[in-house]
Amino acid sequence: MEKRDELQELRMKIDLIDRGLITSLAERAELVLEIGRYKATHNIEALDEGRRDALLETWIKTGKALSLPEDLLRDIFSAIHRHSLSIEKKQQ
Repeated sequence: MEKRDELQELRMKIDLIDRGLITSLAERAELVLEIGRYKATHNIEALDEGRRDALLETWIKTGKALSLPEDLLRDIFSAIHRHSLSIEKKQQ
């Protein structure tokens, strides 16, 4: 296989993974919307610090086991959590 073909194949694999990540984020956002509605209906604050902290700890532990750097995991988790919180707050 030519090097350019190999590179193209590797890039296509990354593209598929990226598409899966985006799809998963969209599915997650839909669930967050439902959670926001539930919390609004039951007068529950959007931010649950204990859950946030536990999730971050789990992300870091799982990521480290997969050789991912902690700062990357923190950055990604922070962005996802910030977006999720904004979705929930719009429901209140």
